[in-house]
Amino acid sequence: MLSSLAQNINFTPASRSSTEEIIYDHDLIALQKLFSEIFGALTGINAVIDKNHQIIYANKDFLDFLGLKTLDPILGMRPGEAISCIHSKEETAVCGTLNACAYCGAVNSIMESQRTGLKSIKETHITTSEDGKLKSWDLNITSTPLTLLEKQFFIVTFQDISDEKRRSTLERIFFHDLLNSAGGLNGLLSILKASTDPEKEHELILLSEKASQDIIEEITIQRQIRAAENGDLEVKIELINSIELLDSAVSKIEFHEVGQNKRIVIADNSANIDFETDRILVQRVIINLLKNALEATHKNGSVTVGVESNGDKIWFRVIDDEVIPRDVQMQLFQRSFSTKDQNRGIGTYSIRLLTENYLKGKVSFISNEEEGTIFSVELNKTWPGN
Repeated sequence: MLSSLAQNINFTPASRSSTEEIIYDHDLIALQKLFSEIFGALTGINAVIDKNHQIIYANKDFLDFLGLKTLDPILGMRPGEAISCIHSKEETAVCGTLNACAYCGAVNSIMESQRTGLKSIKETHITTSEDGKLKSWDLNITSTPLTLLEKQFFIVTFQDISDEKRRSTLERIFFHDLLNSAGGLNGLLSILKASTDPEKEHELILLSEKASQDIIEEITIQRQIRAAENGDLEVKIELINSIELLDSAVSKIEFHEVGQNKRIVIADNSANIDFETDRILVQRVIINLLKNALEATHKNGSVTVGVESNGDKIWFRVIDDEVIPRDVQMQLFQRSFSTKDQNRGIGTYSIRLLTENYLKGKVSFISNEEEGTIFSVELNKTWPGN
């Protein structure tokens, strides 16, 4: 059902209430003393919207959630605009009318309650942008019809479940990957214990060392993501070489389980240049891109990675032949969204988090039948401010 909705750009009507209508409706509600007192006493993040999904009233918790003192800055805005959803900032964007909006729980909750006249509860994952910093929210959205003086409004309630979802997602992925690596190490040590062949024992020791490094790597990844989300991740800038970085990233992922019976090809025309960035974070981004591409690639398939340079910019690109379904493309960078089973799904989220919040770069992708899927990470050759 959602896939068919996504074909319709005008998922929500683009028409908006006039300034006069917004002010009239706001005053109408404000003058209902009993309602305003009850509404103000409600716990939770609540706003009242009109038939065109525009905010006409809100409680203090809603204003606190947005860091506002008064309603004035968001009066007449749609919810996505008020919370600075990244899609609402797109050129000529109108909140609720974009393809991505068809998969937004807030839009779906409001539309459903508008259609049925009943309360509707949906979960949604929203990425917001404020002062150039991205932040992901996991929210439960409740839309409840409200009739006042024969006019139809809707109470929209935002329940922030970000901490709960983040902890659940990170722990699920962390323990899944850690158990896989620890299980592999335990198996290797069991074989080593029973071995009587010195040559085979040496090979098993090397494999065991690699498995133990994987365990340390998994722990490091989780620490980096948690620190990045909390704003505590330190960036260490140094001069690094583009080809050396690619070689290092490929060597760390090509023998991973997702790379079995698959090839990673470094493009021949890759730019060989030095640039300023954080080596560890950029390598983590490239490894995650390669890992995602390998997971999507069929047996005996290949993934291409390369680097391009022009002016003061440098681009790392990872290419595979598979096409990402349209509904997945619309939700790809959301923290709690996964195209796989419940133990995966944080890769693309961490790519954008690290690149845009810490490396001062940009992440983009295209995915179609003609070109396959191409992820691009754009960085500055010289660290901004240096």
